[in-house]
Amino acid sequence: MKKTLLALSVSVVAATTFNVNADALIGSKLQSLLPTLVQSTKVIVSTHQYNELDNVMTGLNVPYLALKVLPMAGTSLTRSQINNLAKDARVKSIYFDAPLEYYNYNSGEITSGHLVHDDYGVYGEGSTIAVLDSGVDATHPDLLLGDKTIQNVKIAGDLDFAGGKNLFLEGVPNTDTSSGHGTHVGGTVAGSGEASRDDERRSFYQAGIAPKATLVGLGAGEAISILYAIAGFDYAIANSERYSIDVITNSWGGGDGASFDPNNPTNQASYQAYKKGIVVTFAASNSGPDDNTLNQYAIAPWVINVAAGTTDRQLADFSSRGVEGDWIKTPDITAPGSSIVSTRALNTPLGAAGPIIDPAHPEYHLYYASMSGTSMATPFVAGVVGLLMEVNPQLSPDQVEQILKDSADEMPGYKVHQVGAGHINVKAAVDLARVTIGERTDFMNGQTGWSSQGVWSEVSETDENVNYKKRWAVKTSPLSSDGTFKQTRRRNAEISFDFIGDSVQLKYITNNRKGHAELFLDGKSQGLLDYYSPQRQVKTVAFRDLSTDSVHSISLKRINGTVSFDGILLDGQLVDSAAVIIKTESNFAGSVGPSYENMEVSDHDIQLTDNVSMLNAVLTWSGVADLDFDLLNEAGEVVANSASLDNPEEINFRPTSGGLYTLRVNGYISVATEYTIAVTTSTLETNN
Repeated sequence: MKKTLLALSVSVVAATTFNVNADALIGSKLQSLLPTLVQSTKVIVSTHQYNELDNVMTGLNVPYLALKVLPMAGTSLTRSQINNLAKDARVKSIYFDAPLEYYNYNSGEITSGHLVHDDYGVYGEGSTIAVLDSGVDATHPDLLLGDKTIQNVKIAGDLDFAGGKNLFLEGVPNTDTSSGHGTHVGGTVAGSGEASRDDERRSFYQAGIAPKATLVGLGAGEAISILYAIAGFDYAIANSERYSIDVITNSWGGGDGASFDPNNPTNQASYQAYKKGIVVTFAASNSGPDDNTLNQYAIAPWVINVAAGTTDRQLADFSSRGVEGDWIKTPDITAPGSSIVSTRALNTPLGAAGPIIDPAHPEYHLYYASMSGTSMATPFVAGVVGLLMEVNPQLSPDQVEQILKDSADEMPGYKVHQVGAGHINVKAAVDLARVTIGERTDFMNGQTGWSSQGVWSEVSETDENVNYKKRWAVKTSPLSSDGTFKQTRRRNAEISFDFIGDSVQLKYITNNRKGHAELFLDGKSQGLLDYYSPQRQVKTVAFRDLSTDSVHSISLKRINGTVSFDGILLDGQLVDSAAVIIKTESNFAGSVGPSYENMEVSDHDIQLTDNVSMLNAVLTWSGVADLDFDLLNEAGEVVANSASLDNPEEINFRPTSGGLYTLRVNGYISVATEYTIAVTTSTLETNN
């Protein structure tokens, strides 16, 4: 047997994300359905790595739809399949593919929903907003395909679709044929107002808030579900550079009042968009005036959660409220959402639900309709983001949200959990954006305000898993989050630590004495940190998009001058440098067949101890055959399998306990076939 040593790291920021011994997370709604589940049900399966997705799904032998960027797929599974799949080490989570709803609140009142900044000449030019909704009628004069709507996508797909992939139909003139909701949203964002060009009150009277921005329509249809929603995110992320997408606006949701779940597929999708530099807006929902009624997807801290206001800048009764004292269950901003006039999709119910009665322009009822709801407030905010990006394209998503909050008008008589920072003030927001120094480059390099779990795991410089070489003095500073940091001028001074996770940020405090340190990630130099600045300030250096199933090490080595270290922000967790994973390799050989319809099997027993954290088994064979591969526990239950048409077949399994397991080779319509199984077990040990 051959043994190798690797540094160990296990994260507990979210046990379901990083704990090497944990089963995949089953969403709370799906958990509640499992005890009485008789037939198969639609679910969303997420894997830790995208390259594992197809292997996981093909092993289930059921039709599925896989996304193109996000490591997620939709399928229908039985209770036993769900329970077995949850034990697959490659699977991160399994959630119910719940139906969602668009947020409407119909009103017969008529009002315009845009505030046009004629004095500044700012119309959102150069910005692009993706509308993830029922669709967009790009035959409308205000939303013409190829001009205003630069791409219009119909999201289609079926679990029996060949290859298990979503189908995105591009260049469709009208994707909003049954609802009208998405067309109204698109017009609120960036409608050109072409159908109201000659209005005597003002040219292009019914234009959206960002009339020179462009749109990408993502039509999920009237009966939207989580699968189609995350497929829309998937398309937007994959094509963000192709269309320079700045914002994704979402006027839909579900699960009002539910707690924040960072591992929900929709929240995972919105986080990946956020990491990509895209601002994501979500409707707060229309379940007010009761507290604790916010859309569960709007409370993700990296999205902008939009409440709806009335025409007199009060909070609309229907607008959902949060929970007093709960910072996460709080809207971010309130925007106009009552009686908003915007574009109407023909042959949809919208015209009758919100007719436009304008005696001077009776033709408007063909082109425009009125709606109320957080659905209308949300695209308004998305359009305002387009205005901000026009005047300062270097703003990060974190800065955009903060600008909207800092420039908002107070709403006397209301509390933060009801209206957020207050009522949006477009002029003040644009003014503030002009003078703000953009931090987009730092953001894209990993200095994001939020981790994949929400709040970053903050690790002090005094943590026992941070290793120091030479003397580092403890210094005090109000700039440090815990009031202290470490500093040194010693020759060959160094810090180091091991961790597992997706992203990490190192914090340090500059000085006017000058100093440099070299930074290493996994043994490779990442360049020098320059510690000089005229005034002390906290800075960070970040690494992102790291493999979550690999151990990473970081070291900081002083080169000259005064250098410092002020702790770590982790999307993961540190580990004791004395802990190691010992990898042990073994092999089995055998033959199977001739076989027909799984009549021939060959078993090999393997004993696993309680401290085995991972088993990897690779089955290879010679000749033309179809062999499948199972791992069974002591009860004879299949806990992992690989059943593709590929050679080799591979199983990865994280046991929750030791015991006798069986590797089973199944022969399907094969001649006598020789095979080998290469097994690698990873064992957690402390190397004291």
